[in-house]
Amino acid sequence: MIKNGRPYSNENGAIDDALISEKTLDDLSIIAKWIKDNIRPSRTILKYHTSYGLKHILEHDTGLYLTNNEFKDALLLAGYAPINPDELNWRYRIKLLSEINYNPSPFFNWAKQFKDEDTPEGDFVRDMLHEFDFPIFADTEIIDRYLYCKGACDGAYEAFDELWKRYTIFRENNA
Repeated sequence: MIKNGRPYSNENGAIDDALISEKTLDDLSIIAKWIKDNIRPSRTILKYHTSYGLKHILEHDTGLYLTNNEFKDALLLAGYAPINPDELNWRYRIKLLSEINYNPSPFFNWAKQFKDEDTPEGDFVRDMLHEFDFPIFADTEIIDRYLYCKGACDGAYEAFDELWKRYTIFRENNA
């Protein structure tokens, strides 16, 4: 919710009323630069991330921890209003420029060709593209371990196995 023009969260009695203005000037500069470099207005609602997910991306990129409320405050002060301020995790009409996940992995880059398919493999690739910590190593054991740590469902493992089989054939044919 918004109270006195600033975000305020009360989830089951847990109050998050921290504001971005409580951060140091150095931190504010880093946060402002990250917002400028990564977020643009859009006519459509950002699909895969709410304020909660976006704050984790900022933390991954900058090393700065923000509460959900501090992140919502930062976006509000930067001119990005939420779709529904009464939701706990705000959604926005923005596009996230870092959605284009740079990953040098040959598997990652090969698999991107399936992102528009309406298949389990396409679903896997779309999820993979939004995981900024997806392994850069093209190794089935490392990716399996990553999926395990993320709590992936059986369908994700099956889609990955199918993609890996295709990737192996592709590598053999193009060696």
